[in-house]
Amino acid sequence: MPEPDPEAIIAALLPATGIPVDPAWRAAVAANLRVAGTIAAALQSFPLSDEVEPAPVFEPGR
Repeated sequence: MPEPDPEAIIAALLPATGIPVDPAWRAAVAANLRVAGTIAAALQSFPLSDEVEPAPVFEPGR
């Protein structure tokens, strides 16, 4: 799968969401999308067996 282009994502999503973004912020938004993509790729590459199930109840501190 090709690496996503943050600028293309911004260009596609901004009109659909109607969220105004100052042009001066575009570079920072693109940088954050790159970081989010790197984190997502690391999470998706982590091997999990089919038997793994989520915890039925979240218990903080355990």
